[in-house]
Amino acid sequence: MLSPETLVARLPSKVLDHSLFIFDEVSSTNTFALDLAKNPTPQGTVILADRQTAGRGRLNRLWFSPPGANIYGSLIFSLKGQFQDFGWIPLMAGLAIAQAIEGTTNINISLKWPNDILLNELKVGGILCESFKKTSTETCVVIGFGINVNLTKSAFPKDLEYMATSLLIHTQHPLDRHQLLTSIIPSLENGWDALITQGPSACQEKYSKRCSTLGKEILVQFPDGNTLEGMAESIGEQGQLQIIPYSSGKEGESARIVDIHAGDIRHIRKTKN
Repeated sequence: MLSPETLVARLPSKVLDHSLFIFDEVSSTNTFALDLAKNPTPQGTVILADRQTAGRGRLNRLWFSPPGANIYGSLIFSLKGQFQDFGWIPLMAGLAIAQAIEGTTNINISLKWPNDILLNELKVGGILCESFKKTSTETCVVIGFGINVNLTKSAFPKDLEYMATSLLIHTQHPLDRHQLLTSIIPSLENGWDALITQGPSACQEKYSKRCSTLGKEILVQFPDGNTLEGMAESIGEQGQLQIIPYSSGKEGESARIVDIHAGDIRHIRKTKN
């Protein structure tokens, strides 16, 4: 079980002040964090759970959250005044977690735009960022994350068996969740602080190098049900994915770049003639 005493003893000096909540079971760490943040809440408050009964991912998808094996967490931050780089928050979070996992385990971690954490192109974790206006001048941001740590292959539901993986499956031995968290939490705090003080330049190049979506043929499914196929080209200034659609124009014309701010991204392999 996750131990508050163990985490507090191991956590290094923090960039931000924080409070720590650890639950044996909670519906969703993000849901708890959003409710908690309606009241005065210290910057960098951390919510962790050993199990979620209603874990959520992007697009209201359920997040598989069995007990005793994985990491489910949320951090609460607040923004004062205007902030133009909301699109970079999930990208920063993915980068921070990938760096923390890699630094702790020496496992190569990549990122799928905008919020998936990948190991050998299989999903090993995900990010869910949510926000609301707390006052006319303050915005609350909750960064939620889930990481498959000590799940065996047989523990995954059939619909996830060939889409997801865990750190244990890769290393073939259990990992200490406390050790991972004592790297992940400061990494997220440092990433947040750098994004707020330096803007996207703090993470844009590092994210792009780690983003496995770039250079791939992808299928975008938009919230309205429409789809678009193309080549993922780059990450834009607002954190948007920039793609060149297959229907980008006639031969000899300049390639048309399309900005994707929201959508479900699938890496595909298209057969060339």
